[in-house]
Amino acid sequence: MSAPTMNSSVLAHVEPNFGLFPGLEGMRKRALEAAQTAGFPHHDNEEYKYTSLRHLGEVAWKPAQDSNFQAADINALGALTVDSHRIVVVNGVFRPELSTIHAVDGLDVLPLEVAIAEGFTDGKLGALASLDTQHFSVTAHLGKLKKPAVPMTAALATALFTSGVYIRLAANTVVEKPIKILHVHEGTDVVTAPRVLVDVCMGAEATLVESYYTFGEKRGLTLPVVEVFVAPNAKLEHIKLQRESIASQHIALTEVKQQGDSSYIHFNVIFGGGLTRNDINVFLDGSNTHLRMDGVTCISGEQHVDNHTRLDHAKPHCESFEIYKHLLDEKSTAVFNGKIFVHEDAQKTDAKQTNQTVLLSPNAVMNTKPQLEIFADDVKCTHGATVGQMRKDELFYLRSRGIPLAKARALMVYAFAAEVLELISHEEIKRSLEQYLFEKLGVDGA
Repeated sequence: MSAPTMNSSVLAHVEPNFGLFPGLEGMRKRALEAAQTAGFPHHDNEEYKYTSLRHLGEVAWKPAQDSNFQAADINALGALTVDSHRIVVVNGVFRPELSTIHAVDGLDVLPLEVAIAEGFTDGKLGALASLDTQHFSVTAHLGKLKKPAVPMTAALATALFTSGVYIRLAANTVVEKPIKILHVHEGTDVVTAPRVLVDVCMGAEATLVESYYTFGEKRGLTLPVVEVFVAPNAKLEHIKLQRESIASQHIALTEVKQQGDSSYIHFNVIFGGGLTRNDINVFLDGSNTHLRMDGVTCISGEQHVDNHTRLDHAKPHCESFEIYKHLLDEKSTAVFNGKIFVHEDAQKTDAKQTNQTVLLSPNAVMNTKPQLEIFADDVKCTHGATVGQMRKDELFYLRSRGIPLAKARALMVYAFAAEVLELISHEEIKRSLEQYLFEKLGVDGA
């Protein structure tokens, strides 16, 4: 049986290799068929009302070829230089020779294809697999987070991925240094599908930094899928940084499942990309879970960013706090759609969501839609959104103290974004992101 082909030209030169991962052929074929059926979403789809992806089907995207990206090229990216476990992924392929992973008992980092091979061998569960739900099983977890429906682009990514990263923290493992995944996109009109699978076992703790860069100012399509499982009493701080080129298209799905007494903290920081779409879904599937999900977007020119978040409170005595801030300059546009679902059994839920936007230009546009659906009767839930401009009296005050206009605007913008950035626990990462913010604004942050 030959692999199906899409009417869209996104696969005109990209042939999925379903035999690459024995045991997953069915999942990958079903994903491609779903992508074929759906096609690239347009404005007539309510979830993409302000972000049409139909133009992606007009490009003859190509598969990634063997890359010449070397260790010396990392400095040219301007990537985070914090002391960390560094995992380098080029065009979706884990490059161990460029990575630096320090020996830590209880921390396993493997190319995803190796984890799949060891977790599923000859149709049977392999060495990494386990029927114990407290331990990792590739076949039990990969592609299993499907609530809500998987977007067409994520289905396409499932059909196309050829490598990725598998990270496992064994029970009670505490990783002091951040685990940093450096995703690099190289090539013109190349489509890549980076895949990351993270399993944080009972009582484990770590900081994960997921960052995206383009090697050269070339047009590319990145379709990341990140799946995170946080076991009881575990804690993960997850920072995503998007600094790809203005010519890039970044369409991502992040799905998280939390179990009881766990803590998951997510920061979504966006400075780059021509078009960025993030679907971030968190399922709170245990009592006494804690969730923070915050974001900072600072864009200019004709950049477009669309952040869709969904929180499902499924069990009682859980809390979630969400702050998303957008800074829009010139002709940039942004979308924020934040959904909170409090299910019938989720009594004593405490959920708060805030979206705030500052328009730095009269030509910038913000579309915001907070949503709250509650099916329990003993909860504390709030949501709100504000869109405004920079206050002229505050700007005048800074100018009257001799501060140049560009620096005064930058200080006010930083003060606005600091409410989110200051929540990052790792001091060096926090300061690096603050410096990136000043660079985006075109001023010296010193």
